[in-house]
Amino acid sequence: MAAQGWMLESVVPFAYLFRKTTEKSTSIRLDYKNTWDRDYQVYLATFSDAGWMLLTIFGNWHYFSINPKNEMVPEIYNSNRTKALKYRRLLIGMAPLILLIVNPLAHAFDFGSQPDKSGFNVGLRVFLPLTALLFIFSFLRVCIKLILLRTNNRE
Repeated sequence: MAAQGWMLESVVPFAYLFRKTTEKSTSIRLDYKNTWDRDYQVYLATFSDAGWMLLTIFGNWHYFSINPKNEMVPEIYNSNRTKALKYRRLLIGMAPLILLIVNPLAHAFDFGSQPDKSGFNVGLRVFLPLTALLFIFSFLRVCIKLILLRTNNRE
């Protein structure tokens, strides 16, 4: 989108908002960091000192942009150790979601109570397992990525 003159302005659930700009060579990268961490201001200053500009935040995802000096698109992290730390922060952020998925899932399949054959309940019994499977798949992918980065420790 940046190559066509559109710059990311904000992110809302299920949508990205762009504004027209004259910059054409902007690269955007994402990073995951809790905004309530004590070192958050140092985190932002480090990115700013390296030339990255914070565009927007969605949840704990930070969208940074940089104008590359040449054709090579820069990466935020240049070592596997720092990439592994990012994925570790992501796993810690995903952990509370387990409770948000497991508890309703257990109640949806509580067969000891009076059976309810309403369309909403049937839909819930289909939607919740699919959501749980998607979450488990995502969680395992992040775990595998973290393990690969730790075993392939390139500095």
